[in-house]
Amino acid sequence: MTTDKITTTLTPPVVVDFATEHEFPKKPSGEQPKVEQVREQIAAYVDGYELVKHTPPARIVLQASDLRSCVRRILARMQKPHRDQAKAAWKERRKAGSKETWREAKPDPIIAAELTWRGIPIEGAGYSRHRAVDKA
Repeated sequence: MTTDKITTTLTPPVVVDFATEHEFPKKPSGEQPKVEQVREQIAAYVDGYELVKHTPPARIVLQASDLRSCVRRILARMQKPHRDQAKAAWKERRKAGSKETWREAKPDPIIAAELTWRGIPIEGAGYSRHRAVDKA
Protein backbone atom coordinates (compact mmCIF):
# COMPACT_ATOMS: atom_id res chain seq x y z
CA MET A 1 0.00 0.00 0.00
CA THR A 2 1.44 3.32 -1.03
CA THR A 3 0.63 6.71 0.38
CA ASP A 4 1.65 8.65 -2.73
CA LYS A 5 -1.88 9.62 -3.69
CA ILE A 6 -3.09 10.50 -0.20
CA THR A 7 -3.14 14.22 0.36
CA THR A 8 -4.04 15.84 3.60
CA THR A 9 -5.97 19.07 3.72
CA LEU A 10 -5.36 19.78 7.38
CA THR A 11 -4.63 23.38 8.04
CA PRO A 12 -1.93 24.29 10.54
CA PRO A 13 -3.38 25.11 13.95
CA VAL A 14 -4.24 28.70 14.69
CA VAL A 15 -2.27 30.17 17.61
CA VAL A 16 -4.43 32.41 19.80
CA ASP A 17 -3.07 34.60 22.60
CA PHE A 18 -5.71 34.20 25.30
CA ALA A 19 -4.46 37.30 27.16
CA THR A 20 -5.26 39.61 24.23
CA GLU A 21 -8.45 37.89 23.05
CA HIS A 22 -11.53 40.12 23.20
CA GLU A 23 -13.79 39.72 26.22
CA PHE A 24 -16.86 37.52 25.88
CA PRO A 25 -20.20 39.16 26.77
CA LYS A 26 -21.97 38.25 29.98
CA LYS A 27 -24.82 35.75 29.97
CA PRO A 28 -28.41 37.08 30.04
CA SER A 29 -28.54 36.11 33.73
CA GLY A 30 -25.58 38.45 34.40
CA GLU A 31 -23.09 35.63 35.03
CA GLN A 32 -19.64 35.55 33.49
CA PRO A 33 -19.20 32.89 30.80
CA LYS A 34 -16.92 29.95 31.59
CA VAL A 35 -14.28 31.30 29.19
CA GLU A 36 -13.91 34.49 31.24
CA GLN A 37 -13.74 32.52 34.50
CA VAL A 38 -10.92 30.40 33.07
CA ARG A 39 -9.15 33.53 31.81
CA GLU A 40 -9.23 35.01 35.34
CA GLN A 41 -7.85 31.77 36.80
CA ILE A 42 -4.96 31.76 34.31
CA ALA A 43 -4.19 35.43 34.93
CA ALA A 44 -4.12 34.89 38.70
CA TYR A 45 -1.91 31.81 38.33
CA VAL A 46 0.60 33.55 36.04
CA ASP A 47 0.73 36.70 38.18
CA GLY A 48 1.23 34.67 41.37
CA TYR A 49 3.89 32.47 39.77
CA GLU A 50 5.81 35.50 38.47
CA LEU A 51 5.54 37.21 41.87
CA VAL A 52 6.98 34.21 43.73
CA LYS A 53 9.53 32.84 41.26
CA HIS A 54 10.39 36.06 39.37
CA THR A 55 10.04 34.21 36.06
CA PRO A 56 7.01 33.21 34.00
CA PRO A 57 5.92 29.56 34.11
CA ALA A 58 7.16 27.24 31.35
CA ARG A 59 3.61 26.04 30.65
CA ILE A 60 0.09 26.35 31.95
CA VAL A 61 -1.94 23.20 32.59
CA LEU A 62 -5.74 23.43 32.47
CA GLN A 63 -8.47 20.89 33.02
CA ALA A 64 -9.10 19.27 29.62
CA SER A 65 -12.81 20.15 29.62
CA ASP A 66 -12.06 23.82 30.38
CA LEU A 67 -9.48 23.98 27.58
CA ARG A 68 -11.87 22.37 25.09
CA SER A 69 -14.62 24.79 26.08
CA CYS A 70 -12.37 27.83 25.61
CA VAL A 71 -11.02 26.64 22.27
CA ARG A 72 -14.52 25.85 20.99
CA ARG A 73 -15.87 29.30 21.93
CA ILE A 74 -12.87 31.14 20.47
CA LEU A 75 -12.94 29.18 17.21
CA ALA A 76 -16.68 29.70 16.83
CA ARG A 77 -16.23 33.45 17.23
CA MET A 78 -13.32 33.50 14.78
CA GLN A 79 -15.26 31.55 12.19
CA LYS A 80 -18.60 33.38 12.42
CA PRO A 81 -17.80 36.30 10.05
CA HIS A 82 -16.51 33.93 7.34
CA ARG A 83 -19.51 31.65 7.75
CA ASP A 84 -21.99 34.55 7.62
CA GLN A 85 -20.31 35.95 4.50
CA ALA A 86 -20.39 32.54 2.78
CA LYS A 87 -24.04 32.06 3.77
CA ALA A 88 -25.02 35.45 2.30
CA ALA A 89 -23.20 34.65 -0.96
CA TRP A 90 -24.87 31.23 -1.08
CA LYS A 91 -28.32 32.78 -0.57
CA GLU A 92 -27.67 35.20 -3.45
CA ARG A 93 -26.68 32.28 -5.68
CA ARG A 94 -29.84 30.40 -4.63
CA LYS A 95 -31.98 33.41 -5.55
CA ALA A 96 -30.27 33.46 -8.95
CA GLY A 97 -31.35 29.85 -9.52
CA SER A 98 -28.43 27.78 -8.26
CA LYS A 99 -29.21 24.28 -6.98
CA GLU A 100 -26.16 24.23 -4.69
CA THR A 101 -26.93 23.05 -1.17
CA TRP A 102 -25.60 24.77 1.94
CA ARG A 103 -23.69 21.61 2.79
CA GLU A 104 -21.66 22.03 -0.43
CA ALA A 105 -21.18 25.79 -0.04
CA LYS A 106 -20.30 25.80 3.66
CA PRO A 107 -16.73 27.00 4.29
CA ASP A 108 -14.22 24.61 5.84
CA PRO A 109 -14.11 24.95 9.62
CA ILE A 110 -11.02 26.09 11.46
CA ILE A 111 -9.82 22.74 12.73
CA ALA A 112 -7.80 23.48 15.85
CA ALA A 113 -6.30 26.25 17.88
CA GLU A 114 -3.36 26.40 20.22
CA LEU A 115 -3.90 28.69 23.18
CA THR A 116 -1.08 30.68 24.68
CA TRP A 117 -0.89 33.28 27.44
CA ARG A 118 1.60 35.96 26.38
CA GLY A 119 3.67 33.25 24.65
CA ILE A 120 3.31 30.60 27.41
CA PRO A 121 1.66 27.45 25.98
CA ILE A 122 -1.60 26.33 27.58
CA GLU A 123 -2.06 22.56 27.72
CA GLY A 124 -4.91 20.35 28.80
CA ALA A 125 -4.42 17.77 31.53
CA GLY A 126 -6.10 14.42 31.22
CA TYR A 127 -8.56 13.25 33.82
CA SER A 128 -7.10 13.12 37.28
CA ARG A 129 -8.59 12.88 40.75
CA HIS A 130 -5.71 14.98 41.99
CA ARG A 131 -5.11 18.64 41.40
CA ALA A 132 -2.67 19.31 38.58
CA VAL A 133 0.63 20.63 39.92
CA ASP A 134 3.45 21.75 37.66
CA LYS A 135 6.63 20.30 39.14
CA ALA A 136 8.91 21.89 36.51
